[in-house]
Amino acid sequence: MENQDRFENLKQRINLYFDNALSQSDQDDLLQKVDSDPRCNKLFNREKSFRDYIKNNVKRSSVSPDLVQSIKDSIKLR
Repeated sequence: MENQDRFENLKQRINLYFDNALSQSDQDDLLQKVDSDPRCNKLFNREKSFRDYIKNNVKRSSVSPDLVQSIKDSIKLR
């Protein structure tokens, strides 16, 4: 059970790293662990590959500027 908790904590820290939500000190600690622990390195690289894939292959639908303006106007009226 303790290993599972550590694994989940590591996954959370890696996600926070990629979300730019870690302090510089925590980033440094995580990167040091990634460099020294092959399992951590594998998990880190898997998450990085996944995020890169999503970033490069999933396209957001575009909306017309008129729709954006209409939404902004609706919000202002309230």
